[in-house]
Parts: sequence; structure tokens; C-alpha cells
Amino acid sequence: MTALLTVDGLVTRLNHGPRIVDDISFSIKAGETFALLGESGCGKSMTALSLMRLLPDGVGSAGGCVRLGDEALHAMPEHAMRELRGGKMAMIFQEPGLSLNPVMTVGEQIAEVLVLHQSLHGAAAQARSIELLQQVGIPDSARRLGEYPFQLSGGMKQRVMIAMALAGQPSLLIADEPTTALDVTIQAQVLQLLRDTQAREGMALLLITHDLGVVAEMAHQVAVMYAGQIIEQASRAQLFASPAHPYTQKLFAALPDAKRSGQALAAIPGNVPALGAAPIGCRFAPRCEQAWALCHEQAPAWTMLEGGQGVRCHLYSVKAGLRTEDLGRGVQHSVLSTPSLALSPQSAVLLQVSDLQVHFPIRKGILQRTVGQVRAVDGVSLEIHAGRTLALVGESGCGKTTVGKALLQLLAPTAGRVRFAGNELVGLNGRKLSAQRGSMQMVFQDPYASLNPKMRVAEILQEGMDALRIGASSAERQQRIDQLLEQVGLAQAAKWRYPHEFSGGQRQRIAIARALAVNPALLICDEPTSALDVSVQAQILNLLKSLQQELGLSYLFITHNLAVVEYVAHEVCVMYLGRIVERGKVEEVMRNAQHPYTRALLSAVPRIDGKGGEIVRLAGEMPSAASPPQGCHFHPRCAQATALCRATYPAATTLSATHIVHCHLASAGH
Repeated sequence: MTALLTVDGLVTRLNHGPRIVDDISFSIKAGETFALLGESGCGKSMTALSLMRLLPDGVGSAGGCVRLGDEALHAMPEHAMRELRGGKMAMIFQEPGLSLNPVMTVGEQIAEVLVLHQSLHGAAAQARSIELLQQVGIPDSARRLGEYPFQLSGGMKQRVMIAMALAGQPSLLIADEPTTALDVTIQAQVLQLLRDTQAREGMALLLITHDLGVVAEMAHQVAVMYAGQIIEQASRAQLFASPAHPYTQKLFAALPDAKRSGQALAAIPGNVPALGAAPIGCRFAPRCEQAWALCHEQAPAWTMLEGGQGVRCHLYSVKAGLRTEDLGRGVQHSVLSTPSLALSPQSAVLLQVSDLQVHFPIRKGILQRTVGQVRAVDGVSLEIHAGRTLALVGESGCGKTTVGKALLQLLAPTAGRVRFAGNELVGLNGRKLSAQRGSMQMVFQDPYASLNPKMRVAEILQEGMDALRIGASSAERQQRIDQLLEQVGLAQAAKWRYPHEFSGGQRQRIAIARALAVNPALLICDEPTSALDVSVQAQILNLLKSLQQELGLSYLFITHNLAVVEYVAHEVCVMYLGRIVERGKVEEVMRNAQHPYTRALLSAVPRIDGKGGEIVRLAGEMPSAASPPQGCHFHPRCAQATALCRATYPAATTLSATHIVHCHLASAGH
């Protein structure tokens, strides 16, 4: 079949500066999904913007040819490109909240595309807009046309972006990290929507991602990108069966799962080189354990292997005399021989939470009278033992972060008890509360937002020590700061730098060091790896596990990444609409889930081994915490709901000494 998109020798560079995209070549056929895989900073998004000719100021095309069918895109005048862009080729951007116009309704934004590329106006445009929203799975589409982006959830905003992209009936759709910020259930819906649309329309899909599970589920062909170059290209089956490049092998080895729970993950040392700082020779050589002198002196040529698999690596040149299967075995051996990290034994209860409630008043009118309550947390009970990790999982909006903040008394609980090391925290204030907070610290999701950009690292780390009077003198605190930086894997010289001078993974290490500065016994980690690449995620997870072993820390690990849960946690609580619906040891909940919601979460996780079962589709969105449904909160989305589910909230059913579920089906023995 003839390629729909052909990219040959594409080069994009800063004006009079270094290359950002360096000699990229690939092709995509109609109806095919081509995945571009790699860490942040590798040039994936800039490749997409180059294809669309949407490059930012200061960046320009410096060579190569891009053809969509018979049309050479880089030879087109801008007015012709505007007609093509959004019509024959369209793009879904990574952050829908920033890509949608906040002062235009959903209907107005979709209508713009229909007017320009389909010549539809008035009632015809409105009818087509409703049809598009229905196609992407948005309920009550006619009403949603009149709403603004801020009135929609993250998953809905992403679906509106997809509807806008599909409005012009494109032959090529570019999806830039379309599911990165979404819950696993919403991710499954979006990916299925893209597959269905592709099957119906026969369009080509360029999928940009760093998620190997999404690649395994979606792609036909895969290109692995590093430092502006494609370093490996193969079919999905070839790449997942025998990754050739050491970088690709390391990405696979860095994935967390239950089998590696007692081992350190094979994290990739260092970072992707900065623009203009690409080393002479192989760009991956400074981070490659198998590099030798030639790798540092000469850039590797593109080598074709069996079955059409291509790789840019000296290990596969004729002079190296190495075979693909030999290399694969060598890397696998080094991963499996990684030192084991022993799990903490069962120990005393450090944190005990009983019937915790956090309700926010809804006020209306001039007098701001309370007319209702948002039940963000509605009766949560849990325990964390010393030296153990409890994972709290669930979709966005279920109340996970609110629980974490309420435990620290950053939000005042409406009711319930929080006992830490035998001391009641609810109702404490002033010095008594400050003294307890030193033993409980939080690591936030976005390290850049949680670190003061005007303070050096030393000042950030010393701030908490000063407040809690840790260390007898400034010299002693500086010594402690040096020790903290060493513990989290940063150089001592880093303390004189500002947050913006670090990578995302390094900033998260600084955030962890700040939390450790006051000698806590419990860390509340709120999605600490959700915004990180798989290799950086591996570094942070290794760090957290080694710190737990070294310092005896306990963790409340808030996440929606179930693969991370299997690797890092001992126990898990599944949360839905302010309540815990299932809890138990990780192996109990992950291998023998009893609540329909837990099963839906597990079924939606993309698997790289291709052994995933049928995905459980959840109807609609999570209800509002301001008006939760009567009976079981999950029943409006549950295919197994009965009349009893709609009438009465299920009591706890004890399945074992540690496994508890709130479900009428479990109590009935189904």
C-alpha cells in the first residue's frame, strides 16, 4: 500500500543554532498507527509541530521533505497550508485545557472547523457538532455545546479536542500524548475512540507517547526517538519481542510490575542531552553501559536487521561482530541481577484513620447561605504500619488528594479521627500541630509548582529545618543539606542552583529531600511519578524504596498508576466518590479484585505482554460529590447493579483477615 505520509530527512533547528529534529525519516500508510516513542526532550512534539508547520518563534525548518499523499507540505504557501491544516491533517495536543479557548463555548469551537473545512453553517453545523460529540462519547451533547471548557472534566476536554480534530475529516491525525494526564479508565475510552474512528474513516494516526503500554495496545509500527534522532524502528511485534537498541531495552527494563517488587528497577543514569549539547559520536553513549571508545568518537550509521527492523547503534555494525540475540541476553541478565530490596516486615500501626470526613459547604445568594455540601471525603478509614507503604488509588475527583491534605491537617476534617504515633491530630493547632507535622510530610505531584522559583535549593531545604528548629547551628544545617542531597542522588553543588535549572526528575528529588529535611516518619506522596518519563519514574521509585529500607519510612502513595502500585506498595485502598470500596494486601486486590470498580480499573490498564482481557467499559462520568447517588455510589456506572444496590449503601464484607470490600454482590457470594 502507498504511504499516506512520507517524511524524508526532516531537520528542524533553532535559528542559527543546534538541531532539535535531526534527519528524521519515516512513513505512515492509510489506516495505520505509527508510534513515536521516547523520553521528554527527545524531540517528539517538535517533530509533530514541524509536520503541521506550527513551529514556535525562533525555530525553523532547515531541510528535508514531508509529503501528504502527492502534496509537498514544506513547499506550500501558508494560505494553502491553513486549508490543509485541520482538514486533511489535524492534531490533538497534549494539554486540552491549554488548547481550548476559555472564552468560547464548545459548540463555537467545533463550528469554526466545520465552517472552514466543511462549509457547514447554522443548523447544519450545530447538528454535525452534536453528532461529533456523540461520536466521542459525551452524554447530553446538545447541552454541552453551550458550555465552556472550564465546565468539563479533563477526560471530556480531551474528547472535545478529538471531536474538533475529527470535524475536518482528516486523512492524518497526530495525537501528542493524548492520554498522559488522564485516569486509566478515561485513557481506555479515548484509545478505543481513536481505534473506532480509525477503523471507520481509514485515517492514519501518528501517536506520540512515552507509555509503552499505550504503544503495545495501539501501534502497528514504532520508532524510538532519542536526542532528536530515530535510533530504532520496527513493527510493534518485533520491538516488543526483541528490542535492539540499548536505550529501548532500558525503557522496557525500567517498567515497574509485581515481578520486580523485590528488586531495584533498571533506571537509566543521567538525562537526555540538552539542545546544543549532544555529544560527539553516539548520543546515548554517556548513559549506555555497553558503550566503548568508538561510541564516543563516531556517530553510528543506520543498520538494517532481519524483518525490516532498523537500529542506529555500533553494536550491530559488522566490525562489532555481535548478534542481536546475544546482546538481548546480556542486557536481560544485567537487569535481573539488580540488587534485591527487602520488604519491611509487618510492624506497629503508625497512622490510624477512623471515619474521616471532609465536607465543603456550597453557598449561594447575597448572604452566602449554605445550601448543600460537597462530600469530598465521606467516611474513610485506613491504617499504615511503620516501614510499610499503603497505596490509595482511584480516578481523579474521588478525594485521594483531599485525604492526604486532611491527614496533615492542611484541610480541617469535618468529622473523624486521625491518630499518628498514638497522638490525636484532629483539633490540634499552633505549636502542638507544628510539632506533629515534622513527622508527617507531603511530596506533591508537580515539583516545579511546589518549589519556590526564587529560592535556591539550599534555602528550600533549610526552610523547614529553621521552622522546626532542626540543627543547632547554620553550619550543622548546611551539613545536613549536603547529606540530604547525597541521599537523593544529587551533587552537593546543586544546593546553590534554582529549581528551573533542573530536570523534572531532579526537581522531584529536591522535593523528596525537602520532605526528608525535618526527619519525618511518614511521607504522603501525591502522584509523585505521574508526570515523569518511565526512566525517570524508575529512578524516583528506586529512591523511595531505598529510603524506606534505609530510614524505615512509611508511605501513603496516592496514584492512579496500578503498575506502580504493584511494584511499590504492600497494601492498597481503592477509593470512589469519597469512600473506600475495597482494601487489602496488594496481591489480594490485584489478583482477586471483588468490587466491579476495581475490576474496571484493572481491566483498563494497557499491558505490554498482550495478555490483557476485555476492558470493562464504565458508563458516564463519576457523579458529583455534591449530590452522590442513593445506595451504592457506583451503581449508575455498574453493569451488575441490582435494586438493592440502588437503595442501600453496602456494608463491609470481610473476605479475609486483610481483604474487605463494600459490595452487595460480594456479600451475596457472587
